[in-house]
Amino acid sequence: MTPPIATEASPAADRMRWQPYQVWLLAVLVTVSVCNTMDRGIVSLLQEAIKTDLRLSDAQLGMISGPAFALFYSIAGLPVARLAERAHRPNLLAIAIGFWSVMTGLCGLVTGFVQLALLRAGVGIGEGGANPIAHSLVGDQFSVRQRGIAMAILSSATPISGIVIPLTAGLIAQLYGWRAAFMAAAVPGLIVAVIVKLTIREPRLAMRAPPVRAHFRADIGWLARNRAFVFVFLAAAFNGIGIQGTGIFTTSFMIRNHGLDLAGAGTVMSAIGVVGLVGTFMGGYAADRFSDSRGRSYVLVPAVGAALSFVFFMFAFRLHSLVPALIALLLANVATDLKNGPNFAAVQNIVPSRMRATAAAMFFLAATVVGVSLGASLVGTMSDHFAAQAFAGDYLAQCKGGHAIVIGSAAAEGACRGASAAGLRQALELLPFTFLFAALFFWLASRSIRINVE
Repeated sequence: MTPPIATEASPAADRMRWQPYQVWLLAVLVTVSVCNTMDRGIVSLLQEAIKTDLRLSDAQLGMISGPAFALFYSIAGLPVARLAERAHRPNLLAIAIGFWSVMTGLCGLVTGFVQLALLRAGVGIGEGGANPIAHSLVGDQFSVRQRGIAMAILSSATPISGIVIPLTAGLIAQLYGWRAAFMAAAVPGLIVAVIVKLTIREPRLAMRAPPVRAHFRADIGWLARNRAFVFVFLAAAFNGIGIQGTGIFTTSFMIRNHGLDLAGAGTVMSAIGVVGLVGTFMGGYAADRFSDSRGRSYVLVPAVGAALSFVFFMFAFRLHSLVPALIALLLANVATDLKNGPNFAAVQNIVPSRMRATAAAMFFLAATVVGVSLGASLVGTMSDHFAAQAFAGDYLAQCKGGHAIVIGSAAAEGACRGASAAGLRQALELLPFTFLFAALFFWLASRSIRINVE
């Protein structure tokens, strides 16, 4: 039987008393999120091959991974979240999964920048509604003091996909090319969409409770007046800029600045996924373990993670020796993933049950529209700017896709590659300062946060 909708705090002893359906729900939603994150993040792994094949600039790469995806992600996210407050959420989720999977597969057929940007926008539209639905389902099925670890498990999809993408899409790209990798990435999502449709139940039906009539202006006004939510929203925006900007260009950084090939960079990304799992579960456990009646630990743990991220990323992008840079990079990703479960749980704890999908959509609005759009495009634009400064000539005209347009000239090719590497390093050295702002806003949220039991 589906467990009751959780609206009140449970005793500490009940934290891990999960029913079988709760375990199944999380397993399916984690799989959904892995597909979601894979189809979203596959570009960052393959972008060097895409850049060379389609002759793109770093600014165009940033546009594909950033605004082309994020703007449409947000446009779809809020309307779908509002619909989810009164409709059958598992059915909506299954439709969204199927749509973004098809869009991902079609990315393997593109012949230019515009086509790829449009299809990535399609992926964003499909994925935009998935996270708010998943988070609201978890919020309904788990009590307050179960949500930290439950959200951490759900968020483990991000580091899991960091392990899976290089081992699957990376291997396929190495053997058959980047186009085949996109097509293969679409298949799991289509299968998972069927599983969601057949096995996930709508909690409202189990409770025989009609959905609450949603009033958009009233709900948005409630969120805007809640100081804790506003600070979490701002923290998510600055955190998103740092995480997305560094994450999307890490593969390119390792290839350009440390001489790794695609397989080597993929191994690094897999290692980042492994340590990300450690950070995710550490953060979720710590937030639940030290939770008080106000739920302050759910924002203080992310505050600590953001502050540590600044320190470790600064070392990672400034060190020129591979091994120390890798160690710093791995520690930075442990720190960034400390927030994965707690900040999502904080959002669900702050708001009434009738607003959970909407609140989650607003949170992802900050993390994607601001985070993904600015993070990726900012790094890409700064990288091209600094590369042009490092190049003795017209970089954008003479170095298409980071490579010399003069075929056979070793000197020209070396100059283009050197400028491309230097530009990206300088851009990534500036980005970690965003984590300091994220830490500040998470700390400010801890001063006013309250658990809502409506």
